[in-house]
Amino acid sequence: MKRTAVLGFALLGLALLAGCQSPSPGPRLSAAALRPEPLLAQLALRGNEIGGLRSRAQVEIEAPDLHLSRPQRIYVARPEQLRVEVLALFGQLAAVLVAHDGVYQLYEPGRGQLQAGLISASLLWRVARVDLQPREVVELLLGTPAPQTGLRFGEVRPADAGGVAFDRRDARGTVRERYVFDAQGRLEMMERLDPEGAAVWKAEFDDYRIVPVEGGEPRAFAFELKLDFPRVRGQATLRFKQVNLSRDLPGELFELKLPQGQGGEGAS
Repeated sequence: MKRTAVLGFALLGLALLAGCQSPSPGPRLSAAALRPEPLLAQLALRGNEIGGLRSRAQVEIEAPDLHLSRPQRIYVARPEQLRVEVLALFGQLAAVLVAHDGVYQLYEPGRGQLQAGLISASLLWRVARVDLQPREVVELLLGTPAPQTGLRFGEVRPADAGGVAFDRRDARGTVRERYVFDAQGRLEMMERLDPEGAAVWKAEFDDYRIVPVEGGEPRAFAFELKLDFPRVRGQATLRFKQVNLSRDLPGELFELKLPQGQGGEGAS
């Protein structure tokens, strides 16, 4: 359970910097701009503009066999690079996890060992009750989840406060994605379903604030992210304290290199 808890912190953590402010309600988009096609196109555009995140957040994970609430720091970069620094009770470093190029490394100072291995399709599910692939984790933490290809738009309906909700369906007509956008065109909810129409995960975005973007224009970012994983009966809530967005982050952040003589390596 201890190892599960450490990896659970690590695989859903977040990292530093700041300069943010709560945005005043922006103007509502026109009816044409609130159609599904331009909303998803704008979401993809924002994803192309933002490639990296540094932040600090309080992370809570609830599952039948895992209950966590810890402050964490994380760096993420597209397409699937993660670095998570897990903080202990008094702020000291409890563990560092990095993931890049299909491999992960985990270093726990208390053990003095560096572990490494391949990232399997079920890694996050097994160790953190997180039913996501690494690429999905990065996209959700950046606030720009990528739509699946090959789907068509289905029902469009009004949402609360002037927003819009719609779904996307596969060739058989099965709903595979659901979306809710607010009246300013900000993503409030996305849900992904399997080929049988059963929910896989749902993400809810709230508490949008304006944050700086290194090398770009400031943009709205959701400071609260709630994730639900029905297949593993797990939930995660991330409440960001500080956020900094950038177009990219240096690759060396996502590889652990300990001084010679410290720790050992082994696949697990």
